[in-house]
Parts: sequence; C-alpha cells; structure tokens
Amino acid sequence: MGAKVKTGIDGLDKMLNGGLVEGRNILLSGPCGSGKTTLAMQFVYNGAVDYGEPGLFMSLEEKPEKVIQDMGNFGIDVKKAMASGKLYVVGGPLAGLKSFMMKVDGNLDDVLLELRDIIKEHKVKRVAIDSTNLFTAFVHDEETKRRSLAALCNSLSATGCTSMLTSETNEGALQLSRLGIEEFVVDGVIALYLARQGSRFVPGIAVRKMRGAKHDKEIRYYEITDKGISVYPEETMFTEIK
Repeated sequence: MGAKVKTGIDGLDKMLNGGLVEGRNILLSGPCGSGKTTLAMQFVYNGAVDYGEPGLFMSLEEKPEKVIQDMGNFGIDVKKAMASGKLYVVGGPLAGLKSFMMKVDGNLDDVLLELRDIIKEHKVKRVAIDSTNLFTAFVHDEETKRRSLAALCNSLSATGCTSMLTSETNEGALQLSRLGIEEFVVDGVIALYLARQGSRFVPGIAVRKMRGAKHDKEIRYYEITDKGISVYPEETMFTEIK
C-alpha cells in the first residue's frame, strides 16, 4: 500500500484510516447542496496550506472569482493560498469551454494535455476537478463517456497526483454517480447523502470503496459549518432501530 495523504479533515481522515492512498483517483459523489465542491476545495487547500503540497482546483462551471468568493464564506482564504504559489484555481463556464474547443477544433485530449501541463509546471501534488458530470458533457454516447473518464483518470495517475473528482447524483437516489460508470474507473469512492427526516435533511458520509486500504464502512454524520465540512466519525447517520 502506498503512503497516506491526509485530507486535513480530521474526522474523514479517521474514517480513511489515516488518509487517502497517495497517487489515487477518488470520486466524491452526492446530491445538490451536499457540500461536494467545498470538501474538494478543502482537500487541495489543506494540502497547500497545512502540508506544503501544491494543489490545483479545476472548475468546469464556475469562474475562479466565484470559487474564491464562495469559499470565503467558509473561512477558506483561497486568494491568499494562490498568492503563496501553492494553490491554483482554473476554470470557467462550460459553455465558454465548449465554444473555445469548437473554434480550435479541439477535443478532450486537449483538455487533458492542458491539465497535465499545469500539473507539471507547478509541481502539483493534489487535484480537484468539479465536476465529472460537466467533463462528460462534451460527449454523448455511454462508451465514449467511459473511455473519456478512464483517460482522465489514467492521465492524472501518470502525474502521480492524488485526485478528487466530484459527481452530482440525483436527490434520494442510491447510485454512486450520475452515469453509473464513474465508480468503476476510479480507485475510491466517498459518497455524501442527504436523507429526509421529517422537515429536515440529515447529512451522511460513507467511504464506499478504497482500493488497497482499510476504511470505515459505516455512514457517518457530517455537517457544513462556517469553517467548511466537519465529519464526526463516532456518529452514525441513523440511530439503529432495535
């Protein structure tokens, strides 16, 4: 088993038995509003600020300015981390990216090449891509989507980076990804859930898959606080009914 990479979220690292396996690709799935983007940013931000590991956050929907503003609501000073030269945020609306690719007759290989160039130039160790749903929007048939995701994961693995890829699921659904194929091309899956209990939604987090590593198999409670995602590894999502 490879070395462990701490996410910097203590409760999650405990669930992961010390952290993520270095150099692996992890899918972070969950419904709208479950905190996927925040957790993915915490992963690269904590690496840059607390562990001296340069990180890259690539958004395929939001512009960097919007990402910086949103993360500021959780006390995550992305701008300061970027100024230190340890964190890089790139992205923009998907429509703009599609338009650019059509103008230059580009394809997904061009996106992967640009990604690898950024990683190499800045010696990036951690990558977060938000989201695979938008990444696969470039292609239409299922087989091509699967090949594209596999190419993305292989490209990231070749760089030696530890990567977190977000995927939005339908609310109330039990699947681990929108397409039902993402979980088969990654090394690990962390799933976020929002279960309705009366008039509120109860959040839960589970490590559903982690190749080559032992991990907690329970659905644990987490919350989105003014400091980001906090995970409580001693609390289960539901109280067992006896």
